[in-house]
This record gives sequence, C-alpha cells and structure tokens, in this order.
Amino acid sequence: MVALAASARLDADDVLRIRWAEPPADGTTLTLRRDGAAHTIDLDGEAADLSRLDLTPGTWSVHAADAEVITTDPGFSLDGLAEYARRPRGRALRTFRAPSGGLRVSVRPVEPYAEVTAVHPGEERLALEGFLAYGATPADAEIVATRRKTAQQVPGTVSLTGDHWHAELPNAPFAAETERGFWDLRLGGLIVATWLDDIPDKKNKVRFPARHVQRDTDRVRVRAYYTDKDHLAIATTVVPNAEAEAA
Repeated sequence: MVALAASARLDADDVLRIRWAEPPADGTTLTLRRDGAAHTIDLDGEAADLSRLDLTPGTWSVHAADAEVITTDPGFSLDGLAEYARRPRGRALRTFRAPSGGLRVSVRPVEPYAEVTAVHPGEERLALEGFLAYGATPADAEIVATRRKTAQQVPGTVSLTGDHWHAELPNAPFAAETERGFWDLRLGGLIVATWLDDIPDKKNKVRFPARHVQRDTDRVRVRAYYTDKDHLAIATTVVPNAEAEAA
C-alpha cells in the first residue's frame, strides 16, 4: 500500500507539512524508518513535528501507518532552504523525493558558516554577499584570503546587517604573486561557501570573470572559483601582458 502526498515540506521548525492527495484516516501515525530503526509520531492532520525525534544522520523513509508516502514534490524550495539555514541549529533535516517516488528525510550534522549568495568581480576589488548560516557569529568583521602553500594573507573588509554580510577583497595585493597560487577564504574564521543553491559540482559548472593586476612586465590574473567542496576560493596566475589582454 502507498499514501499519496501532493506536497511535503519541512518548515524552519522541523515540522513536516504534508498536503495529502487523499487524506489518511483520523488517528494515523507517521513513521520514519532507516536501517531497522523506526520512529513513530502522531500526525496532526497535515503536520508532524520531527524536531522531537532522535534521528541519526542518514536517509529516512516516511510511512503513514504501514503505507509508504509517495509524492511528486521535490520536497524543498530555495527560499525555504535559506530560511531554514538562518536558524541556529546543529543538525539539518531536508525532505526530498527518491527516484522511486518515495518521500525521504535526510539528516546531517551542520556547523555555522558564511553562505555566499552573490559574487561581483570588480576591476579593483572582489565583492561578495551572503548570510550567516546555522547561527554563525564571526570572530571579527574581516574577510581573509590565505595562500595554501605559504600562508600569505590578503585581508578585506566586512559589513554586517543582521545576518546579512557584505565583504570586499582588494585585487592589488595579489600583485605580489610569483607563480600560480590558490587562496582559501575565511570570514571572521568561518568557511565561505555556497551550499544551498542545489547546484552540485560548481567547480566545473560556475565560472567567474577574471580580473588583472598590472605589473611592470606582466600581470597577475585574479579569479574567484569554487573548490570541489563548493567553498569559494581565489586562483592567481602570472601571465604575460599579451595573454592577459586576450583572457
């Protein structure tokens, strides 16, 4: 047997809200199952509060009584993911539709970080925007690019309005580069990443325009990019002037 859900979404309080294609009988319970473990909770019409359940990390299938819940709903919206991440929390729940059509709830531990929502490569500085995720509190209002091989640093500035942040990094200090380099970003000690846009493998899909810092005989190309973990970073390359003009 199956139970049909027209939509199934988790709100920011970890309440699962299901709009049923055919409402189940009164008194029906909702059960989440994973690897032999099961958690059952009362279903209050279209709502079930999952915040009280001790769900271990992993993927849980959702059942109404003994019937698997089937849905055509992907289970989330980008606005909903952002609202969810703006709450302080140590674990994140997310609904999604399995290839079989079954409703699933994923559970994973999370830590505070700086979510990037916009990247603006300017001629003189790199500007970034985003919000503080999962209760993040920066240790200081500064963004720092740190070169992986040498630990050399280029600092920038950060302005905060509530949980929204705006950061700027100057391009000129990267002119000290002597070879190809990769620089990791931290905002007040927090990881800087884009994890909520539902675009996997951004390293091979998202490309930002490069900017160049002129030197006497060559230029340093400065380009923001995503790592294989979807962290935002900076790559610098020394190029001849002719090549820089063509890039």
